[in-house]
Amino acid sequence: MVELRKKEQVLDRVFAALADHSRRQMLIRLRKGSLSITELAEPFTMSFAGVAKHIEVLTDAELIRKIRAPEDGRSFRLELQNQTLLEATNWIKYHQEFWTNKLARLETFLEEKENGPKSSKSRKKN
Repeated sequence: MVELRKKEQVLDRVFAALADHSRRQMLIRLRKGSLSITELAEPFTMSFAGVAKHIEVLTDAELIRKIRAPEDGRSFRLELQNQTLLEATNWIKYHQEFWTNKLARLETFLEEKENGPKSSKSRKKN
């Protein structure tokens, strides 16, 4: 129960993080590989503090992580954490399939109610 609650909280943070255009653009930039905070901030017209807040949201949502830069060991680089995004994708796929199946069954029910049941031959054609 506790594990399920934790997963739900992570999903809440993921979807909240993905709701912002700038954060989605940052994730797109990180697809090519790790970047320093300065490199990530480069194309955005916001303050460094604003970029830092976005990075904090993405880190809290476990979409990115900070790693020590191998060059000097003092600065950080940012990289994607694909596992969390995969979990969110799986959640969306599950619910998409669920609702697609429910709506298809509802459509079949309404058609049968309106036109009468389909014969097995006509079902095979569709």
